[in-house]
Amino acid sequence: MKRLFLTLCVAMASLSLVAQKPETQIYLCFGQSNMEGNAKIEEVDRQNIDPRFQMMACVDFPKMGRKMGKMYPAVPPLCREDNGLTPVDYFGRTMVENLPQNVSICVINVAIGGCDIKAFMKDSIEAYCKVCPDWMVGMLKQYDNNPYKRLVDMAKIAQKKGTIKGILLHQGETNNGHEEWLGMVKSVYDNLMKDLNLNPDEVPLLAGETVNGDRGGICYAHNAIIKRLPEVIKNSHLISSSGCPENFDQLHFNAEGYRMFGRRYAVKMLELLGIKAKDTSNPRANNLVSPVLHMMKFKFDREKNQLVEDETGGKLRSVTFNVFAPNAKNVEFSSQFTKGNQQMIKNNDGIWSITLTPEKPDIYPYNFIVDGVSISDPANMNVFPNENFKASLFEVPDYQQLYTIKDVPHGKVTYMNYKSEELGVYRPLIVYTPAEYEQNPNKNYPVFYLVSGTTDTEETWYKVGKFNTILDNLIAEGKAVPMIVVLPYGNMLHGTPNPTTMEAVSMYQQFSKVMTNEIMPFVEKNFRTKNDRESRAIAGFSRGGGQSQFTAFSNPDKFANMASYSAYLIPEAMDKYFNDLLTAENMKKNFKVLWYGVGNEDFLYQNVQTHLDYFKKRGIEYKYKETEGGHTWMNARDYLAETLQLFFK
Repeated sequence: MKRLFLTLCVAMASLSLVAQKPETQIYLCFGQSNMEGNAKIEEVDRQNIDPRFQMMACVDFPKMGRKMGKMYPAVPPLCREDNGLTPVDYFGRTMVENLPQNVSICVINVAIGGCDIKAFMKDSIEAYCKVCPDWMVGMLKQYDNNPYKRLVDMAKIAQKKGTIKGILLHQGETNNGHEEWLGMVKSVYDNLMKDLNLNPDEVPLLAGETVNGDRGGICYAHNAIIKRLPEVIKNSHLISSSGCPENFDQLHFNAEGYRMFGRRYAVKMLELLGIKAKDTSNPRANNLVSPVLHMMKFKFDREKNQLVEDETGGKLRSVTFNVFAPNAKNVEFSSQFTKGNQQMIKNNDGIWSITLTPEKPDIYPYNFIVDGVSISDPANMNVFPNENFKASLFEVPDYQQLYTIKDVPHGKVTYMNYKSEELGVYRPLIVYTPAEYEQNPNKNYPVFYLVSGTTDTEETWYKVGKFNTILDNLIAEGKAVPMIVVLPYGNMLHGTPNPTTMEAVSMYQQFSKVMTNEIMPFVEKNFRTKNDRESRAIAGFSRGGGQSQFTAFSNPDKFANMASYSAYLIPEAMDKYFNDLLTAENMKKNFKVLWYGVGNEDFLYQNVQTHLDYFKKRGIEYKYKETEGGHTWMNARDYLAETLQLFFK
């Protein structure tokens, strides 16, 4: 029995030694710039690298003391000494995190920025080296003008210490959209199988997508071709780049993009090895981002207090919009900076995308139309406040624009409610006080009542119009007087009659009562206001413009400043209610500011002209601004900025 026990112990120890026998898995990596590594290596990328993750130097690294054909800890860079972070870095890290302790990883990375797939084809490389761009000559020379041979030579050295388990490919930008690329990749793969005596059933090819359409990749069209590799290489697998952040050039990934991408290569390889990977994803990695702004690099000049272009430029290039709708048959994009709906394109992960270049910086509403149904962007928290459909908003940033938050004193925005006896309900109100309001307890301020448009809410001038930011900046520049601004909700709860009818005038009349009998007394009770007519102004957009005009003309004893943005009153209403007031003498005496603005493509343009013609016939003087475009909030912000500089001066 004792002898049997000892025999069993020896046997178990032997099995344990067999199970723990060291194993080295080798992975060949080749391609162009995204494989060699384009992003700056950050300190985190050099830390906590498991010694089981090794790289074989395919060229000499003089500064790092690495010699070609030798293995080293996989501290980046992994391709050549002057390269950056690559997906291979986090491929290897993720592999060793999920493999047994006796298994090590060795990567062999031969890649050349900007190269055609011909650079790895045995029968094409010689001719390719003769016609390659001048900037590529030095890189090819480091591989003795034969990167394929260098890859094979290094692989043969590595095979003495381990087993080739897979091949990682990232290439295609230079061959973007070329159908023949499929056959060329197959040629490279077949040659590797033959020259290294590999079994294609046991050595998969993992091919990564170019910067994806959902990130505005300018070579995203090639991903449809990469997806077809299994048609020519049975044991090939697509590695998605969806959501992997890109560099500003929209050709390369940034550092975080390479980390995410490398993990995806590893997760697929582990799956092929029969191993379920630990959760290595960033909690936010799978959250779709929209819109994605693509900007050239810029820097902040503190002396000039503004953004300035650096050596790469500082201008917006484009913006990409995304929506996840894998089962949709058709998705379109609609916005106020495009002419008509724009067709979106679906990627391999069911994400529909479109990349556009707005003509100028601004804040734009947009939405998607999915199989005929309009939806807002589920990945965008910035929503257009509206009574009906709520579009999404995106901002094309520009530090010079008044709607951009700057390093100036900021006013306070307060949400409030007042009781309306006229309407029988409590009503919302937003009140802005200037930055100096709290520091000047004995000072009273003029009041500007800014009214919402048709189907807008009291929040629209705040969240879309950016009235507070515009005013903060104008006050800081000395171009506007510090003032209180009140945003009432213009809906009178009886529908919205057509503004060409007298029914609309009845609604304006009711608004005037609510304004003068309820809103103004509430504001004057709760805030330090100047209560003379010269210290009050009223303006509005669309329906709010009609309400503002009717209120001001009905109460010239209370308002000396009025502005109308894309709005009008019909002649019948002016004849009936304001015939005595609307003379050149009376209007000049009663109104310090009488201002109108409209876009030349606004659907209300002609109605506004009819209104102004009525004034002209009566000799009434007014200020007028005509802009490009239609009935948009881009124009409304423009009008607001101009009139804020006129009030109370």
